[in-house]
Amino acid sequence: MNKIYVKLILSSEGEPPKRIVERLKRIGALPLVGDFDFELELSPDERLFDKLDTIHKALKGSRVRYTVTTQAGAIKPLEGGTSTRSVSSLDGLKPADMKKAVYIQKLDRWREMGLDVSELEEVLDADMTLFKEASKEFLRTHLNSMSVVSDKHPPDIQLDGEVLALLNEEGKTIAGLAKTTGHSEEQVTLSLGRLMSSGSATLTGSGKGEKYVLVPPPAPPPVKKKLRTLPAEDVEEAEDRVYSALSPNGTTRGQVLRATRLPEEQLSKALASLSKKGRIRVIGKGMKARFVPS
Repeated sequence: MNKIYVKLILSSEGEPPKRIVERLKRIGALPLVGDFDFELELSPDERLFDKLDTIHKALKGSRVRYTVTTQAGAIKPLEGGTSTRSVSSLDGLKPADMKKAVYIQKLDRWREMGLDVSELEEVLDADMTLFKEASKEFLRTHLNSMSVVSDKHPPDIQLDGEVLALLNEEGKTIAGLAKTTGHSEEQVTLSLGRLMSSGSATLTGSGKGEKYVLVPPPAPPPVKKKLRTLPAEDVEEAEDRVYSALSPNGTTRGQVLRATRLPEEQLSKALASLSKKGRIRVIGKGMKARFVPS
């Protein structure tokens, strides 16, 4: 029997995760832990688009984004807690076991990113209540050693675009970026790790003064005439000018700037807003990063 797998992208502005689970369980979705969050069966007499419409209606108004994947048969279940690209059913598990299963899968994912998670495995085995804070500190102290540039999926690319558009030379905190984007601190931290490993961001300060700073591209060669800017009257006009300047094959920030002639501040806000709305995505890294219409 064919399966439909759903991956959610939650927002702090949306409904609590418990309500989202209740919404999907009402249409027969099975909660999972792993690369996907829910599984639904597609019977031979059901049409795929009718089932997708059912999922869409179930999540309507919840203010969460989601992606779906279809597959003939089920994805191989989790075996021994160390399988990659796998899923494991959460039905019937006690709350503590459910939480531990989620943590184990999280460690598997980080191990794929090139991180040595043995110290966190010891924390999880010794005292699961300490794992959440220990994992936050672990990520912050290991960002520079992440090998995650090639480990990007579409939702990751979109999040990286949102974070990159918000960074500046003064620096941003993880908490501030999480609040602005609506993503969790863990998601933002992983995004910063990808941006740092690609040379687009760097870390300054430590402790409470820790900030993540945009690494500006090398200065362009001097030009005879300074580009004359034409400010937009409002955010909507700025977004329309930026979106219209994008090529299907991608456009660099500099190209967008020259085409729109927007002031830098308006350009940054327009790119951040379009990325958050899912209308654009980022391909590449550093100076070669290109903005592509979704």
